[in-house]
Amino acid sequence: MTAAKAKRLRPGELDGLVLSYLAEHKGGPLTATAIAKGIERSAGAVSNCLARLAKDGKVRQAKKHPRAYVLKDAKGK
Repeated sequence: MTAAKAKRLRPGELDGLVLSYLAEHKGGPLTATAIAKGIERSAGAVSNCLARLAKDGKVRQAKKHPRAYVLKDAKGK
């Protein structure tokens, strides 16, 4: 187990990691699995986080199959 996986995150901390990763990788829509590998976290936890962030309007689902997300820009797109 890596040091990143061993550290338990505080509430809301995963949101910041996911948003930061999406901001750094603007090349296209990313799946929960790709983000999870990049930040060394559970794909299930990242998937739940992305769904919550989409509901809150911080990211948008760009593809349905497989589900992939991008950051919303200042115009909400």
